[in-house]
Amino acid sequence: MILTLSCTELLEEDLYTNPSLSGLSTLEDAKYSLTGAYAGLLGNSNAGYYGRNYLYLREIPTDNLLGTGQERSLDDFSFDDNQITLRNTYSDIYNMILRANILLDNIDAADISLELKNQFKAEAQYLVALGYYDLSSLFGPVALITSSVNDITNKPERATLASIENFIFTILETAIPNLSETKLEDRPGAVTLGAAYALKMKLHLRRKEWGKVVEYADLIVNLGQYSLLPKVEDLYVIGNSDNSEIIFSVKTTGVPFGKSLNALAAGSTDIAIHNYDWQNDYYGFGTFRGELKVYYSYDPDDERFKKLFRHQFFTRSGQSVAPLQEDGTKKPEINKGQPFVYSNKYPHPLAGTQSDFRTDIYHANTLFVSRYAEILLAKAEALNELNGPSDDVYNLINEVRNRSNLPNIQTTGNFDQNTLRSAIFQERQWEFFMEGYRREDLIRQGTFVEKITNSHFKVNDIIDVQECNQLYPIPGIEKSLNKNLIIPNNCY
Repeated sequence: MILTLSCTELLEEDLYTNPSLSGLSTLEDAKYSLTGAYAGLLGNSNAGYYGRNYLYLREIPTDNLLGTGQERSLDDFSFDDNQITLRNTYSDIYNMILRANILLDNIDAADISLELKNQFKAEAQYLVALGYYDLSSLFGPVALITSSVNDITNKPERATLASIENFIFTILETAIPNLSETKLEDRPGAVTLGAAYALKMKLHLRRKEWGKVVEYADLIVNLGQYSLLPKVEDLYVIGNSDNSEIIFSVKTTGVPFGKSLNALAAGSTDIAIHNYDWQNDYYGFGTFRGELKVYYSYDPDDERFKKLFRHQFFTRSGQSVAPLQEDGTKKPEINKGQPFVYSNKYPHPLAGTQSDFRTDIYHANTLFVSRYAEILLAKAEALNELNGPSDDVYNLINEVRNRSNLPNIQTTGNFDQNTLRSAIFQERQWEFFMEGYRREDLIRQGTFVEKITNSHFKVNDIIDVQECNQLYPIPGIEKSLNKNLIIPNNCY
């Protein structure tokens, strides 16, 4: 496979990404190596991995987003195994895993305390587990590489999904005893015990192991470290990335490829400018657009709707579209074409000004991996699957709804297990819109084809999506180098 640690990177990057080039013997070496592993979460380019690409792959090919430009093929499933976002994300995730494995293979030689050595190892082990969770989520069975030392002539086969998931569980179990329960003041954003529990819970959720979902959700709650913010909009404020609701997120410096031991993910994201349109914000790219059907599905009183959407849009022809009536209620129809629906979850500090976004594309937007609302709704889903509706299930859902100024869910219907399941998935769509949860939710619910086929607002605008589209193809360039990565897929 291609891992693009190349000479095109600045030479000063070497110590951050490959400590084996100069040895790993001091505390400073170990910190640099770990920082390089965290930096891998943002990929090799400014748009890599959690910098933007991974979010595209988890949101655009769903009923949440309308892909445009080079991402249009992700929206209508016309892409092939050479699609650039797909190819770069695959490479970036393996690159991050390599960086973490380099630390794991070399840190024993460092002259640091055993306690600190074990802590650094545990954080790197989490990153490896996260990388394989993300790879298997996108591609299913992939090559399982557990060492930074690999013979270039070796052509690994794709491991089974079960063996990959067992590896994730095992490496997280190894990490858990050495992770801090509390956030680290000297390294804000570092992996903690809650993050490891949350990743295990997420994998159990994907496998529909409901009892385990409840077990790990309770472990997270019992840590006493996390709670919902009183105002949902405060989650997305630039500079508020260490609040009580965030369990683990990808930190950015706001400086292109900046390097700081305290920044951890030493780089930036350009996702903010892809969330703005040409007319309202001058040189915004406008690739990351919401589906109008989702916009209209919100209750007008929902704080997530009122505070986290822009309520004045423009169509491609430049026509002004006001999706709301003067009294704040939603219009039943818009006949001026598909408006560009934008979220405020990835704010740009210059939004609404006459500044050229192209000269200021790097920001400190927080990119969530796990947050507390996810834990509450996952536990509610699991309890409903185990025993059907109950006060415990309702209370968990209501904790999220009430924060957004919505009434208790019991007031919205008379639920049985099936209808409550649907209500929970709807609540997840409203809560986690544009945060990368939707694709897995559709797959888990069994509505991937149904929801996506008719997701566009325009009448008769049907998407040709099939069950085999639930997994992406391994990039063609990788399969050309290693025939063992090829498996049949009728979609690609």
